Amino acid sequence: MEEGYSKGDLHIHTKYSGITKYMGLKFPDSVEEPRNIMKYAKKKGLSVIGITDHNTIKGGLETKKLEREFNIEVVVGSEIMTRDGEVIGLYLNEEIPKNLSAEETIELIHEQGGLAICPHPYSPICKALGDKMFKLDLDGVEVFNAYHRDGIVNNIALDKVLENYPKKPVAFIGNSDGHIAKMVGNGYTIFKGDTKEDLYNSIVNRETTFGGTPTPLIDIILWSYTMVYKSEKKLIKSLFFKNELNIPTYKKLLAMFGGLIYIGTPLPIISGIVGNYYLKRKAKNKLKEVYI
Repeated sequence: MEEGYSKGDLHIHTKYSGITKYMGLKFPDSVEEPRNIMKYAKKKGLSVIGITDHNTIKGGLETKKLEREFNIEVVVGSEIMTRDGEVIGLYLNEEIPKNLSAEETIELIHEQGGLAICPHPYSPICKALGDKMFKLDLDGVEVFNAYHRDGIVNNIALDKVLENYPKKPVAFIGNSDGHIAKMVGNGYTIFKGDTKEDLYNSIVNRETTFGGTPTPLIDIILWSYTMVYKSEKKLIKSLFFKNELNIPTYKKLLAMFGGLIYIGTPLPIISGIVGNYYLKRKAKNKLKEVYI
């Protein structure tokens, strides 16, 4: 990397991100500990990371406590669900409620002195802003999201931002959208300087660029396996400690049985391969939808 420039990954999830659905299954979106996130950020040579759990800043606040230990600065953020699609708020001090309009959400982000970023704008699997982003007061757009490994939706995002740049200039952002620590740094934003203040100014002045490589399929498979495996451990623990999970015992046993089938067979690999094929088809359909 050119001297005087650094890398930041501003779209990372921790164990505070809540529940997700994948291939018809429900399990935690991430179970990653902040400490592991920081270890991999260090390993990948990142100067700044942004923790953006779904609809909460708690993960960012917890990870921020480790700044001095790892010598990596942490931007407190959140990936907020709006009625129009997801919006990332960075440099936040307070929670922002979900299910507001995109305009209201962005206004609340800016009132805190934060930055509003559009993540994966043309994602076929997430609720995305799409072309509406060009009508919003955004500071940056995620034109490279390593988790969207098909390549198609990232190319759409970049092409659209370049096409609209003269009338709607925004900062170019690259991120990992990491759901396990191993994914951190797969995508990143390049900026001049090495502090979160430098990164903030680079985004405001639209002086960023991006880099990275798509997340390997094996990491996606590892993510689904890890989510189910750790959910199984929590279910087992809940049978002995009532305050762990407040659900009926028969539901716990059914979930445990389903989880054991998933992690004890080749299902994670099969679902990963099938899911990858399915998402690529969805991305191709999105390409037709956007340009036809």
